[in-house]
Amino acid sequence: MPTTPTTVEHQQQEKQLLSNHSDLLSAEEEARIPHRQHIHQHSFKGHVEEHFSRPELVRDCILGLSDGLTVPFALAAGLSSLGDSRIVIYGGIAELVSGAISMGLGGYLAAKSDADHYNTERQREAREVELYPDEEEEEIVEIFEQYGLDRESIEPMFVRFRENTEKFVDFMMKFELNLEMPDPNRSLISAATIGLSYLFGGLIPLLPYFLINDTTDALFSSIVVTSMTLLAFGYIKSIYLRPAQAVMGALQTLAIGGIAAGCSYLIVAFVNSVNDQNDTSAGGASVSFH
Repeated sequence: MPTTPTTVEHQQQEKQLLSNHSDLLSAEEEARIPHRQHIHQHSFKGHVEEHFSRPELVRDCILGLSDGLTVPFALAAGLSSLGDSRIVIYGGIAELVSGAISMGLGGYLAAKSDADHYNTERQREAREVELYPDEEEEEIVEIFEQYGLDRESIEPMFVRFRENTEKFVDFMMKFELNLEMPDPNRSLISAATIGLSYLFGGLIPLLPYFLINDTTDALFSSIVVTSMTLLAFGYIKSIYLRPAQAVMGALQTLAIGGIAAGCSYLIVAFVNSVNDQNDTSAGGASVSFH
């Protein structure tokens, strides 16, 4: 049937009325829920969560670098009191390699222990969910009561958990025991991260001894280079962990490395001077006897 002008005008009027009604509803909603317009204008995709995606990796890097910068620096400073750069280089390399291996193995065993602990606790929790489901549900109620939720509010969640006990166990592991499922490759990654970070950090205080023959000059160069590295490392580390105290964190890192190196230098110098005095005394006694 052909469309008459009257019919077209009638349809346009209906569309106009619907449009006006929609605008009125939108205005009423905006007055009732003022933040809704802000939500529509700013998509959730524009919000970026500024959190570490791999905090354990950052922790391993910090552990390896902090020890790598401090221990070889202290050893090199201590051996410098003997006045022979070759001793510093040989001793430093030996310590660097053994330290990197030791730190890496320590990280591997620690991550492996965490995985074993998680698996053991999960098996125990699975048995408890199977044998004592009512008691486990009451534990969940106690958790949510801290946030103002009663059993009736979370009953739909219990229905899901009864249908899927694996999710029940997952929930108890995370929210009751505060345990996260570890990465299966976590042990190897932790070992490599800590070991390589230690090796990289330990090379910095030793580099001047490879380039400078005079031990004293190499020591002062090592102090300058390592101090600047400790300051930068401490500042960058604090920027991520506690930004408000970044400068204090840098100074603290430098102080720790400086104290360790100073104590090592003084102890080795003291022991060396005592040995020289003993050798001198023994030589004098031998001459007097003859």
